[in-house]
Amino acid sequence: MHQPDIQRVIEIIAERKIEEAMQEGKFDNLPGRGKPLPMDEEWFVPPEMRPAIRLLKSAGVLPDWMERAREIERIRSHYHRLWLIAEREYPRICEMGEERFLVWQTETWQGMVQVIQQINAQVLAYNCTAPATAHHQLPLQTEAEHDRFVQQFRSPFGEG
Repeated sequence: MHQPDIQRVIEIIAERKIEEAMQEGKFDNLPGRGKPLPMDEEWFVPPEMRPAIRLLKSAGVLPDWMERAREIERIRSHYHRLWLIAEREYPRICEMGEERFLVWQTETWQGMVQVIQQINAQVLAYNCTAPATAHHQLPLQTEAEHDRFVQQFRSPFGEG
């Protein structure tokens, strides 16, 4: 006999209640309506740990794993910026000849690999030190990123 998933049943009931409240206009006059929700820096911290984290934060101290989470976010932003730079450079570099393109492609990818390695080292350290209740982070898959790079920045000179 099939047992209902109690968690899913609760989710369905909650969704229906929210839908009913929306249809009745109960959310229409809430303060801050139409504005982005303020994102608490500790959104990923388990609720029972938030008071302690806020106390440490007010003292200018954060646990290593939270500092690592910030560092991972900073490095991921840097990696994203490298992609944007490559996207801007790609059309121009394609016009400069095959040899120059291949040098650019190799150097650009090598720079990205270094950043991927930094991200993955920080992700490993974060996942080893963060509490079990924290959301663990996934490392970047170098091979998948390389495939994406090669696909996006194809040589206009054919295979090579």
